[in-house]
Amino acid sequence: MIESARRSIGDFFSSICPSDPEDNIRDFLDLSKSVKRAEILEQYTPLRSKKLLEVGSGFGTNLATWIKAFAVDGYGVEPSSPGFDAGFVGSQKIFRANGMDPSRIQNATAESLPFPDGTFDIVYSANVLEHTANPELALQESVRVLKAGGILHMEMPNFLSYYEGHYLIFQPPIFYRPLLPWIVRWVYRRDPAFAKTLRTQINPIWCRNQVRNINASYPVTLLSLGEELFLARLTSAFQFEMATVGARLGAVLSIVQTLNVKNWIGKTIVVLKGHYPIYLTLRKN
Repeated sequence: MIESARRSIGDFFSSICPSDPEDNIRDFLDLSKSVKRAEILEQYTPLRSKKLLEVGSGFGTNLATWIKAFAVDGYGVEPSSPGFDAGFVGSQKIFRANGMDPSRIQNATAESLPFPDGTFDIVYSANVLEHTANPELALQESVRVLKAGGILHMEMPNFLSYYEGHYLIFQPPIFYRPLLPWIVRWVYRRDPAFAKTLRTQINPIWCRNQVRNINASYPVTLLSLGEELFLARLTSAFQFEMATVGARLGAVLSIVQTLNVKNWIGKTIVVLKGHYPIYLTLRKN
C-alpha cells in the first residue's frame, strides 16, 4: 500500500505542495488519524455497532480501522476510473488482507450512491466534498441514505478561511472561483490546474444554504459547522492531523495562541466565517 500510495498520492501532490512526498504518504496512511476522527464524530453520536457509510473511502484505512477498533458495520464508496483507481484497488487489497469483505467498498461516486433510502445510521466523509463534480447533489444523496435520526458528519475545507490545505498556502477568503488559481499561479508560482478543480463555493454560508435546500426533501436539523471544535483547539495544546501541515503552521499557531487572550482571535474568526475546517454535522429528522 505504501508503494501504491507513492505512485499515486505522492506523485500527484508533488506538483501541488513542495513538502516531502514521503511525509505526505505517511500522513495519508496514518491510522492514528482515523482514531482522532472517530473521537470527533463520537461527540455527536456513538460509533459502536452503527451502520456507517464513508463517502470517498480512499485506501480504506479509515473504514478498516473503525470496523476493527469500534465494531462499526462499515461500508464505503470510492470511484474507480483509469488513472485514478489506486484508492479503490488499494482498499480491496487492505480489506482482504484484514479478513474483511472487499465488497463493502463499492465503485461509485458521491452523487449516485448505490443504496436504498434510509440505509445508514451515520454517513461520514473527510475532505471529499470539494473534489466532487456536484457537491450539492452529493449532500442530497448522503442525506437520502440516512435513517431517520441518523447523523451526517462531513469534514471539508472552508474557502472563506485564510489557509488552503491542499497547496499549504495562505490565501484571502475566496468569493470568486478563479481567484484561487490566480493566487496559486502568480503569488506562489505553482501549477494552478488542480486549484481550478476545487469547489471553492464551500464555506459556512454555503453549508447553511444547503441545509435549507435539503429540508425541502428531507427534514434535517443542523447540529454544528465545527465552530466549537475550532475554538476549543485554539485554546489547548494544538494537534495537527497531518505532520506536513504542522511543520508549516506550528510557529504561526504558537504566536496566535500567545496573543489569543480569552480566545478573542478565535471568536473573531468565527464571526467572520473563517474557521477551519468545517465539520458539517446534521441529524435527519
